[in-house]
Amino acid sequence: MPKKKDPSVTFLNRFGYNVIKLPRVGIEPLDIIGRDDTTQWLGPLASVWKSTEPVPLPSAPRPSAPINGQKTDQLQVGFGLKILANALAAFGATVPSLDAAYTRARSVQFSYTNVTSTVVAPLEAGNYLASGSLNTANPVVRHYLTVEDAQAFLIVDVLKSDSLTVTASDDRGAEVGVDVPSIQALVGAKVKVKSGSASNSTLTFTGEAPVTFGFIVSEIEFDGARWSLQGAAPSGALAFATRGDAGSGIAAEAPVLLGTGCRIRI
Repeated sequence: MPKKKDPSVTFLNRFGYNVIKLPRVGIEPLDIIGRDDTTQWLGPLASVWKSTEPVPLPSAPRPSAPINGQKTDQLQVGFGLKILANALAAFGATVPSLDAAYTRARSVQFSYTNVTSTVVAPLEAGNYLASGSLNTANPVVRHYLTVEDAQAFLIVDVLKSDSLTVTASDDRGAEVGVDVPSIQALVGAKVKVKSGSASNSTLTFTGEAPVTFGFIVSEIEFDGARWSLQGAAPSGALAFATRGDAGSGIAAEAPVLLGTGCRIRI
């Protein structure tokens, strides 16, 4: 039986963005994403790249009209609660699992509000790359420089939000209510829960600070003489999770596996 497609890693693709499986503070433009057997956040480019050009400054956060308030498709409740749990953990919820509160629901629909976009222009990133050198002594850098099937991507745009709205529906598409006081008690004081409908079927969860939940990347390659920076289509394959902070309850990802080869990539 074929495995069900997981929309929790693709739900932003139709808006042109990739998904961060575990949203968090600290993922910014000019960070590097590595992809081999897995996809993971590696850190800021400036930590391994020294250039005669100054590090390009990202734009100030600006409202993202195409994303703000846009609703996802109806998602099967199991996949939807995975997205909700990850967002609530990022917002600081003490108990992000709300399966028991959504037992009557068969699907959920999401929309992010208060969404902003922070961007570094690819042309500015290109100038920075064209005038510098890479720390090839770094074992992680060596991995992504030399392994044939390894790739690296430069984040050029991130989406941030402090608020997620969720609407629950039954198997006929009719909205179903949930117990708001019990949910507020479950998530804790760091996350505010507000009902947007008389039936309590639509709830907005708001954290104390915006977290990064989506991104756009360009793939970076080096042919031995020249750099190239080209757009990469959004896909579930680029969705990634980050290592959890100590005490967060989020499991750490597997470490990068080092290898050797001959193709040069960053």
